[in-house]
Amino acid sequence: MASAPAERSCDNLPAAVTITTPRPNRDALNKAIDVYRDAMRPFIVRTLKRVKGAKPEDLIERALPPNQADEVKRARASKDIGNAIDMGHFPHVVQKNWVEAFASPLQDRVVQNLIWVISHARNEAAHPGESDLDHNYVMSRLSDIADVLRRADQAAAKKVEDIRAEWLDLTRETPAEPPVATIPLDIKAGGGVPNLKPWREVIRPAQDVTQGAFKDADFAAQLQTVYDGRAAQNEYGDPVAFFARTYLTPGMRALLVNALKRVAGAGGDPVIQMKTGFGGGKTHSLIALYHLMTSMDALANPPGSGNRSNETLALMREAGLDADQPIRANVAVLDGTHLAPTDAGVTEKGDPLNTLWGVMANQLGRQQAYDLIGEAARTGSAPGGGQLDGILTAFGPCVILIDELLAYTRNADKAFDSVLTFLQNLTQAVSRSSNSILVVTLPAAKAEAGGDVGQEALEKIEREMDSVERVFARTEVIWRPLEVNEAFEVVRRRLFGDEIDEEERDAACKAFVDMYGRAKAEYPPGVFEQRYLERMKACYPIHPEIFDRLYEDWSSIPQFQRTRGVLRVMANCISRLYRSEDPAPLIMPGGMPFSDNRISDEFVNLHRRPVGPRDERG
Repeated sequence: MASAPAERSCDNLPAAVTITTPRPNRDALNKAIDVYRDAMRPFIVRTLKRVKGAKPEDLIERALPPNQADEVKRARASKDIGNAIDMGHFPHVVQKNWVEAFASPLQDRVVQNLIWVISHARNEAAHPGESDLDHNYVMSRLSDIADVLRRADQAAAKKVEDIRAEWLDLTRETPAEPPVATIPLDIKAGGGVPNLKPWREVIRPAQDVTQGAFKDADFAAQLQTVYDGRAAQNEYGDPVAFFARTYLTPGMRALLVNALKRVAGAGGDPVIQMKTGFGGGKTHSLIALYHLMTSMDALANPPGSGNRSNETLALMREAGLDADQPIRANVAVLDGTHLAPTDAGVTEKGDPLNTLWGVMANQLGRQQAYDLIGEAARTGSAPGGGQLDGILTAFGPCVILIDELLAYTRNADKAFDSVLTFLQNLTQAVSRSSNSILVVTLPAAKAEAGGDVGQEALEKIEREMDSVERVFARTEVIWRPLEVNEAFEVVRRRLFGDEIDEEERDAACKAFVDMYGRAKAEYPPGVFEQRYLERMKACYPIHPEIFDRLYEDWSSIPQFQRTRGVLRVMANCISRLYRSEDPAPLIMPGGMPFSDNRISDEFVNLHRRPVGPRDERG
């Protein structure tokens, strides 16, 4: 329940008379926090109950600092475990039990940061000052709470959205927030000031960006949800829409062309290891490959267009294939964040689907393929190369996609050695096949392996085999990460519409380059040259310096995801600037609306250290 309005005594009134100071922003946040707390308690306990071999109360107490664990133990004497945990305990419990319990329902590690932020917001709302909480701060926190609850409790998320709508109606008469400050642009050209249009009149953002209707999950590609039909249709689930909003980087194009050659029996590399840092585009590339192999007819002939997709045809031509004879391939999707040796799935005859090879065979050829390695799949032992040859021959062409392999090995435990043997046998079998391809994703460094548990798993792999790369040594092709120049197109394709006034764009970019040329000593070298003009046109309406800082500086931080993080930052930035009618001809570094908490939090959270016992003592 929300805290009562703060009371302020007045010296010139009778002692019994008080004046209440309305604080609608704080009250709305407190109401949402109450819903969040009451929904998260049972969700946490319910999720921890799925961890085999441990009781929820033990997992909770082990996750907490000693003083907080003692508090829970004392509270359990009179309460059940759900009511014994406090909101301040949530971040510790989720973070410590992420791999074993919360990775599947919460899906994205960004949620860990949100839970910390919400915990701090509870403290802000519980200790009001003389004035109400900032309107933008409350807006951001209500969005954060709803984002977390959408994964934990849909009904509770709806309650928070209703609280937010009611609060916005209540505060509608509040003076509108001032527009985002922009630096006036005084660009001289030919003795006059060019009449440059605001960028928002030259190119319009995508509809979900203009309306601020996007969610963090919209930028989180998940191969498993695409495979089983749960992905958002406008972003990842619909192959035509996906390709329309996806810029095929040179690396992604090379992957798709190589795969087309392989399944057509026309050469190509049989095994691809995609090894980049967070946000390097690995999963997005796998989704593109999945759609291309399973929906080639739809991609070559988009519904209602009357014309074939030039991009799909170009890929086929580059692979040397006949566009009138589209490829048919069987595809297996093995998502390491979704599968586990404890899975209870079964085939149509009731055989267990709790090994990578069992799931792979079932997806490639259902029960008939499963039976070819049936004994190995039932007992958990790795199938031999001859058995795998039989599957690839009988059900080829085959495309096998293994995303987040390390995530699976973290849970493999006793089956670890069998998993490595399977991978070694599979790479050799795929190499012997003329029309099959295996694509595997791995983290680029231990720091990106998913916390202490992930680093331990990666170290175990390296101890057992010197390096996980030894599995792929004879056949791998290392994946090239997304380059900063390619990021321009990724952002523009996803966040902006197709229509642009090229004449106005060119005028704005030339005005900037001319200005740089007239004051060469004041600007970095090269920004007044023709190549920088072309770069500005490619980046428009975003100034190239923003991309340079995000991709060169912030991408060096392990937790910052190159593609997803940049998209999320720029989506929030563009949405805020567009809705505040930003008059600038370009989105400049100095015009980034850091007063918006959703934008500033993206950077602050990367450096926010979890609050431990020493921090709490001040």
